[in-house]
Amino acid sequence: MGISVYEGNIFTTKCQTIVNTVNCVGVMGAGIALECKLRYPEMYEKYVSLCNQQMINIGALWLYKSPERWILNFPTKKHWKDPSREEYLHKGLQKFLVTYEEKGIETIAFPLLGAQHGGIDKERSQEIMESYLRKCSIPVEIYLYDPMAPDDLFDRFKTTISSMTIAEIKNATGLRANYVEHVLDALNNPSIRQLNCLARVKGIGEGTLQKLFAFAREQMQSSRRLVQQSLEL
Repeated sequence: MGISVYEGNIFTTKCQTIVNTVNCVGVMGAGIALECKLRYPEMYEKYVSLCNQQMINIGALWLYKSPERWILNFPTKKHWKDPSREEYLHKGLQKFLVTYEEKGIETIAFPLLGAQHGGIDKERSQEIMESYLRKCSIPVEIYLYDPMAPDDLFDRFKTTISSMTIAEIKNATGLRANYVEHVLDALNNPSIRQLNCLARVKGIGEGTLQKLFAFAREQMQSSRRLVQQSLEL
C-alpha cells in the first residue's frame, strides 16, 4: 500500500487509527497530545496510570480503543522537557512494523513524529517515517499540521454556541460568564478554525478547554445518536 501525505488536521481522517505522540512521564500538555487528552479524557487517565507504573517507554506502543476511533500512543520523548531523538522514531517505527497486524490496525494516520514540539526537522522526520511505513500492507496517511484546516468538532461547536445566550452557554458548559465572553470573542476571529487554537487565546486556559471539548464531544455524540435512530426507523 502507498503512503498519502496531507496538509490538514489529522482528526478529520477517515482512518481507523490515529497516532498520538507522547512522553513517558504522564504529561499531555501541547500539540496533538493535548488535543487527544481533551478528546479522549478516559485515555489520558489510563496513560497517566501506565506512566506511573513505568509501562510507557521508548519503542513500546500503547493502543487505546475508543468506540469511535483507535489511538496508538507513540513515545517520541522520555520527559516532556526533553527534545525528541531520531533513534526514538526508529525504535517506535520498528515496533509498529512488527505489531500492527496482530493489533488489528487496518488504516492509520500519523502526524510528523517528533517535529512539532520535539525539535526534529520536519523533512527529516518524514524521511525516517516513510522509510518504514512504505513497507506496510495497509493504507497509511501522514499529516502535516495546518492550523487553518477544517476541524471535525469546531464547525458544529461554533454553530451551536453562536445560537445560544450567555446564560445558556454557562449552563451547558459550566463556564463563568467572563470566560464565555472570551470564547465568543475568539469565535469571531477568522484565524481560529479549530478548537485547539483556542488555547492560544488570552484568558482561555486548559480548564476552559476541557469544558469546551466536553461540550463539543456531547454535541457530536448526540448527532451520531440521531443519525443512528433515523437509520433504525
